[in-house]
Amino acid sequence: MAKLLMNVTLERSLGPIHVVMSPENTVMDLVRTAVEVYVKEGRRPLLQCADPKGFELHYSQYSLESLDPQEKLINLGSRNFFLCSRSSKPKALAGNSSN
Repeated sequence: MAKLLMNVTLERSLGPIHVVMSPENTVMDLVRTAVEVYVKEGRRPLLQCADPKGFELHYSQYSLESLDPQEKLINLGSRNFFLCSRSSKPKALAGNSSN
């Protein structure tokens, strides 16, 4: 079976994490693996929470909608993603809220 090279950039990190996954894996599998690799490699900034359920995967940092955790990777149509914590919002959502 073929494998997919996925690139996941965590918010505030300098570069993407490269993960090789099966096309049959889900978005949640990718989130879990990306968080594990980030922590294992000792990347900075350190994560406040390493629980994969505390993160959302987006197509980019400007995407308003997070991906369905049960969606299969083969169905996504992209290999580059942005991972942000559920407690923060992608930059597209974080506009000026003082108005």
